Amino acid sequence: MAGRSGGRAAGNAAGALDLLRIEVLAARIEAFGRADPDAGNLWRSEMAVAEAVASVALEGRRVTEADLLPRVAGGDTGRGDSVSGELALGLIRALKAPGDPVAQPVEAMERLTRRIGGLPEPGREGAAERGAMTPEALAPALAALRPGDPPLLAALRVSAAFAHASGRANPMVERALFMAVEGACRRAAPGPGGAVAYEEDPMRGLSGRVDADWVATPALALSVDRYRPWSPGSVAGVADLLAGLGTVLGREIGRIGLARDWLRRARACGEGRHGRSRLNDAAQAFASAPCLTSALLADRIGVTPRGATNLIDALVEEGLLREITRRRTARIWSVPGLAERLAARPRRPAVAAPPPPPAAGPAPDPQAGRAALNRAFDELDAALGRADALLGRRGRG
Repeated sequence: MAGRSGGRAAGNAAGALDLLRIEVLAARIEAFGRADPDAGNLWRSEMAVAEAVASVALEGRRVTEADLLPRVAGGDTGRGDSVSGELALGLIRALKAPGDPVAQPVEAMERLTRRIGGLPEPGREGAAERGAMTPEALAPALAALRPGDPPLLAALRVSAAFAHASGRANPMVERALFMAVEGACRRAAPGPGGAVAYEEDPMRGLSGRVDADWVATPALALSVDRYRPWSPGSVAGVADLLAGLGTVLGREIGRIGLARDWLRRARACGEGRHGRSRLNDAAQAFASAPCLTSALLADRIGVTPRGATNLIDALVEEGLLREITRRRTARIWSVPGLAERLAARPRRPAVAAPPPPPAAGPAPDPQAGRAALNRAFDELDAALGRADALLGRRGRG
């Protein structure tokens, strides 16, 4: 018995150190974004697309980033699963402006459920119909927050408690809530967020500025190499999530560096030109809204449609933009990072979807589930305390 307890304590300490290590990675990305908000905007614009597609795929639906563009640009709207495409576009809008579920839980929860929509887990439709996804279900989840929680731990607590309270009615909402809470904890000045409204983005989420501070992307983390189940209330689920986040955030430190390099080149592109060049204005428009048509660019910077087209052609020549629709009319251009994900291209072999959930067994005991959840987080808290003492950081919080 003593050996088993000691092994469990060692495992929890390792999990706490993993959490601290990933917080360091996340803090580095956060610092890059705060030092240059345009770089943070470009990076989160791309990550919102990737995370939304991964989150829909975790629910067993087939969708790729390339399936989204036809639904925005028109044309081949029959490509891919139409329901999955619409779910992903709604989730992109939610992630780009999730609101602040800590400061304004009712507004944020209504926003997430409205934009993400349905898709309850199989066998859980009744929970959704009983109002499990309503803002009131968030109140007991927010009560799980503790002063001094690092952002990732706060997000884990709330999403796990909400998943339990809602009866796992919609895992996509749970993951979006995880990101919204994490971002709210990172936000320097707490507030509702949400400056980017759906009506302000005619590209249905692919354009428009991001109003969010999240860094961690749970669905992408659970899709590294193979699909893993989203289970924020279990020790195994948290371990899988942390392992995946370590891999994803390690890669993304380099990608946000690419965004900073794009901005450096974009800001220098108008230098040395005769007269007042509007090229800088056009580049800055794409820094704020990384996916635009020539008509949208003309409206944003106050030039003629022909002038906007000429500016776009110049930015393409500089390697700062790519045309992603590959057609003669109603064309759309994007910054290279987002273009790589959205450009129309031959369909790749579909990645195998995660297996369907096992057949429902006897209904679990809600009290037992709550007790197990509390024990898991109590053990993680104790391990974090030991890690703080080991690192000489007891003064935290």
